[in-house]
Amino acid sequence: MRLLITLFSCFLFMHCAVDRTMVTITKNETIILEKFQNLDTINKVFITVKKEPGQELMLCVTLIDKDSKKPLANQQVSFYHTDTHGEYNPSISNNESTARLNGTAITNNSGEIYIKTILPGAYGSSEDTRHIHTTVHNAKPKAYDIFFKQYSGNIAYIMDSGNDQMFFTDLKKTKENILVCFVTIEAKNIHTSNQ
Repeated sequence: MRLLITLFSCFLFMHCAVDRTMVTITKNETIILEKFQNLDTINKVFITVKKEPGQELMLCVTLIDKDSKKPLANQQVSFYHTDTHGEYNPSISNNESTARLNGTAITNNSGEIYIKTILPGAYGSSEDTRHIHTTVHNAKPKAYDIFFKQYSGNIAYIMDSGNDQMFFTDLKKTKENILVCFVTIEAKNIHTSNQ
């Protein structure tokens, strides 16, 4: 009986364990990454500097309208996240949106923004909490979150059920072992001055 319980427990652990494998980006993804890196300055945000502890991360983010599926051009978007130790260190107490690691950019005509930062640290007792908060200023609601599949176990997926403000992306790596991900965010109820 003990053997059966042990085998069943091992099966459950293996079944529920998060796969942290990160594949190297393809040649086509390298071309896409270079395109994002060459966006205009207004379409890029550098949240961290070279001396920031943590694993370097590059994000290629595309924003589209959830209803029309068209790119969101010229949209102001802000990002913030924890440092490698899982701390927000906000400039305004109890207001995580004023986290030390934050930045803002404007999407280009294709709805694209390039972000250079570090992999956010986990906070609390779970590794499933690594994510980047995203604020699309002309959307309603404004708040969206980018989660990383390699750090999103059962807790994150339970939170996600039916939630269209959470976006999960695969972490990949360059040949130099820099993390990179590609994510499309579908924002809702976009309001512009032209409407």
